Amino acid sequence: MDRIIACICMISINKLEDLWAKSSTTKESKGESLLAHSLNVINVIEKICGSLPLDIAKKHEIAKEAVLCAALHDSGKVALGFQLSLRTGNYWNRRHEMLSLAIASMIIKDLSVVGLFAIATHHKSIEYFDDVFNGQQIPSSESKIWQEMVNNIMIHKSLLIEYVNIILSNAKFTMDDFDALCSETRLKKAWFSKKYQPYKVDISQRYRASLLRGLLITADHIASAHQFDLPKVPVLKDYVSIVNKQELKNQNILPFQERCARITGDAILKAPTGSGKTAAILLWAANNQVENGRLFYVLPHTASINAMHKRLQKIYCEKNVGVLHHKNAEYLFKTFENDNSSYNAAQMAKSLSELARELYHPIRVTTPHQILRVALQGKGWELGLAEFPNACFVFDEIHAFEPLLTGLTIATVKWLKSMGAKVLFASATLPLFLEEILKEEIGITNIISPDSRIQDDKEVLNKTRHKIEIREGSLYSNIDDIIKEIKNSGIKTTLVICNHVDTSRKIYEKFKKCFDINEIKLFHSRFNAADRFNIETTIQSKNPPKILIATQAIEVSLDLDYDCGYIEPAPADALGQRLGRINRKGSRPNPAKVIIFEEPSLKSKGKPFYLPYDEEITKKTINFLRKNNLLSEQQLTDIVNEIYKDGYIGSSKEDYGRGLNNPAIEKFNEDMIAGTYKPWVEEVIEGTDGLLEILPSELCNDFRQLKEEKKYLEAKMLLVPIQLRQSKRLFREKVLYWDKGLYEYVANLDYSSDSGLDISKQIENIY
Repeated sequence: MDRIIACICMISINKLEDLWAKSSTTKESKGESLLAHSLNVINVIEKICGSLPLDIAKKHEIAKEAVLCAALHDSGKVALGFQLSLRTGNYWNRRHEMLSLAIASMIIKDLSVVGLFAIATHHKSIEYFDDVFNGQQIPSSESKIWQEMVNNIMIHKSLLIEYVNIILSNAKFTMDDFDALCSETRLKKAWFSKKYQPYKVDISQRYRASLLRGLLITADHIASAHQFDLPKVPVLKDYVSIVNKQELKNQNILPFQERCARITGDAILKAPTGSGKTAAILLWAANNQVENGRLFYVLPHTASINAMHKRLQKIYCEKNVGVLHHKNAEYLFKTFENDNSSYNAAQMAKSLSELARELYHPIRVTTPHQILRVALQGKGWELGLAEFPNACFVFDEIHAFEPLLTGLTIATVKWLKSMGAKVLFASATLPLFLEEILKEEIGITNIISPDSRIQDDKEVLNKTRHKIEIREGSLYSNIDDIIKEIKNSGIKTTLVICNHVDTSRKIYEKFKKCFDINEIKLFHSRFNAADRFNIETTIQSKNPPKILIATQAIEVSLDLDYDCGYIEPAPADALGQRLGRINRKGSRPNPAKVIIFEEPSLKSKGKPFYLPYDEEITKKTINFLRKNNLLSEQQLTDIVNEIYKDGYIGSSKEDYGRGLNNPAIEKFNEDMIAGTYKPWVEEVIEGTDGLLEILPSELCNDFRQLKEEKKYLEAKMLLVPIQLRQSKRLFREKVLYWDKGLYEYVANLDYSSDSGLDISKQIENIY
C-alpha cells in the first residue's frame, strides 16, 4: 500500500508548487508551499537584520549569511519521504535538516561552518543529535541510511535545482555546480558535542553560530505565523510629546524629570509614587536610545506588567509593545475577548504571546526572569545576542526583588553592559544600601531624585499625603471597629491591604455581611487567570469598587487612588508602595487617614506570623512610624534607609551573594555552547518560592468541556497558582492529586470567582 501511495505522490509532485513545507490544516486545502514559505523566511530575516541595533557594516555582514541560511534551511524538505509524511501523516524517521546541510554545503561552497551549523540545528538542539549520529543520518559514504536519504531527495533532483535557483536568486546568490550530494561536510562532529565544542571550537565561532541560529529560528517562527509586517523600531524621541500628554497630563515637567531627560548613560531614579516616575523613565529612554535600540521595561509582578503594557501601548502604539510573562497568553486573550469571537481571541492571543518570545516587538514589558533566561542560556537564549546589544533596560522597583533575584539581576546587568546596553534602576523606596550596591557593582554615577533645594522638587519631597495612626492588635481582631468606622466616616473609598491571601479572604467574608456586594472587591494571587483579569480591569476602571480588599498584589505600578486605608504591618519599603495607592497624587485637601496595625492577623503556634516579611524589620518600621503622625515622602525615605542600614544579613546576604556570583552568568562567553540550552528555571527558582498551577475540582467539568471544544487557552485560564510549599502539604493530605485524564493537578478545594481558592483549612496558621 505504501508503494502505491508513493507512486501516486510521485506522479502528483511534478511541479514546484506541489512541494509542501507544512501539511494542510484542512482536508480541502493543500499544504503550505515550500517555495512560498522559504521566500517568506528570507523576507522576514532581511527585515530583522535590517533592524538590528548594530552599525551598517556589521548588519550587512550578518544579513548576508543569515539570508543564505534562510534560503536553504528547508531545502531538505524536497525529499520524497518528507513530502509523503505531510500527505499521509506517517512520520518520516529522517532528519530533513541533514539533507539541507548537505545541499547547502555542496551548492554554496563559501557558506561558513557557522551558517551550516545554524541550518543543521534550526529545529533541534544538539542534545538530539546523538540519535542522528547513531542512526547514521549524517553525510557519510559508509552509511547506507545516508545513501537512502540521498536517493530519496534525488528523485526530485530537477525540482530541487529549480527550487534552489529561485530562492537563491531572491536571496541574490548564485548556485555553484551541483551534480550529487556530498558524502561529508565542513561541519565537524565536535560542533554537536556539549563535551567537546567549548574546547574544539573558537568562542567567536560559537557566538556567531548562536546568533545566526537565533535569527534563523525566529524568522522561521514569524514567517510560519504569517506575520510579515514586522514593526519598525520606533524612535523614542518622536513620542516625547505623547509622553507629555499621557503621563504628564500636559503639565509642566518637574526638575527631576527634566534631569532624567538629559542624562546620558546608566542611572538610578528615586521618585515617590504618583510623582511622575514613569514619565521620567520614558524620557531617559528617549535620550539614551541608539538607532534600532530596543526598550525592555522590567517589573516584578504580572499585575503591574499587564498595567504597564496597556500604558505603554497608549504611547508607542499597540503593535510596537509586547508583554512577556508566563501567563501572557491568558492576559492577551481577555483583552481581545470583548471585541472578537472566542476562537479569534484565542488565536490572536496565542499568536501575540508567541511573537513576544520572538524578535518581533521592539518594546517589551516583562519579568526579570525573561531577561535572566538569556543570561543563564535558557531556552531561546540566542535571541538576546541579537536584541540586547545597545538596548535600554529599565528595572522598576528592584527593591521588591528577593535577595537571590537581586543578585542574579545585577550579575545580568554587568553582562548586558558588555554589549553596550544602558540601564536605569527606578524605585519609589530604594534603600540606601541597595543604592550603594548598584553604584559599586555597576559603576552608576547618575543618581536622580527630587532635589530639596529646588522649589518644585521640594514640594514633591515635602508633600504630606498620609496621616498615620498605629493601632494595637491586628487588622482581623479590629474588624468590627473598622466596619463601623467605614460606615460612619463618610469617606467615599477605602483600601484594606493584607499580608496573606487567607487573611484577605476572611476580611472579605466579614465585609460581605455588612456592605452591598457590588461595593466591595477582593484581589489576591489565588484567582485563576480569567477571574484575575476581570478583577484587575474593574479595580483600574473609572468606577473602581468603593472598598477594595487586597494583598501585596496591588503594591507595584497599579494606578489606584483610594481615600483612606487599613493596612497590615510590613517593612517601610513595602508600606511605601501600599501608601502609594492611597491619596496617590496628594491632590486631596487633607492628608489621607491610614491605620497601620501592630501585628499581622495570621498566627502560627499562637504567635503573630510575620512572613513573608522579616519580623525585626517590620517591628522597627512600626516603631519609627509612631513618631511620624504626618508622613512626608522624605520622612518615608529616611525610615527606609534607617531600617535597612545594615543591608542584607544572614541567609538574605548568602542568597544575594549566590546570585551575584552565579558562574553561568560570569562565564557566559567562556562556557557558551552553540545549539543547546540550560534548564534555567531550576537555577533561577532554587531557594525561592515557586508556583504550581492547579485545577479546583469544581471546575473540572468546565475544563473538560473546553478541551473537548479545543478551547485549550480558555481551559488553561481556569488553573489557579499556589506556592510550591503549600502544594507539598496538600499532596501529603491527599487534597491535591494528578489527574491522568485531564493531565493536570486537581485539588479538592473550594473556589469562587469573587473570593478565589480557599486553602485555609489545610494550613497550620490560625486566627
